[in-house]
Amino acid sequence: MSEEAEMHERDHLRDRSEAKECLVVDFDTLSVIGAAVSNVSEWGCCLTSADIKELHLNIGIRTGNAGKLIKAQVTSKKGDEATVVFAKSDKTLVFNKRNERRRDVSIPVKLADPEGLTEITGTIIDAGYKGCRVSAKGLTALPDDVVLTIKTFDRPVLAEFAWRTDTTAGLRLLWDRSLGEQDDEALADAAFEAAERAEGA
Repeated sequence: MSEEAEMHERDHLRDRSEAKECLVVDFDTLSVIGAAVSNVSEWGCCLTSADIKELHLNIGIRTGNAGKLIKAQVTSKKGDEATVVFAKSDKTLVFNKRNERRRDVSIPVKLADPEGLTEITGTIIDAGYKGCRVSAKGLTALPDDVVLTIKTFDRPVLAEFAWRTDTTAGLRLLWDRSLGEQDDEALADAAFEAAERAEGA
């Protein structure tokens, strides 16, 4: 499959909000399972299968009639679901097609579960309207939905993990569930810029 065809397949996969059937090859054991792929982002996706326990670390995902596997790594498994991060080379293909602008930033942030029982501190290292990337220790101890607290924001922001390791994570920002009327990309950019300026002052 050419690079252009692979990019098309990945974009088609990202545009589907519902689960899509796929085959998953475990490169560590050479086993193959059927799964449903969902929650696809520029970083990774979620796989659901009754055989999810058969997967180890390094996998390839084949959707539809694609002639090439998409390389990925399993970062966590729970029940019949696995969280997957695309391999660096494959992520580059998606980054080139990203439909939102991302800025490199360095903004301190607190992440907590919605009940406030577990809280960790970290740093937002890139940010855009739809999501951000965070560096922190102990990210796997948090649930899928988290609350982000940034000193210069007037209220917390609700987010959900798109993918994560113990020290790095990609988060989808749920502005409509946290900032009400401020569901606007320009306001989000201004908020992140103000936060970074305040930290640099």
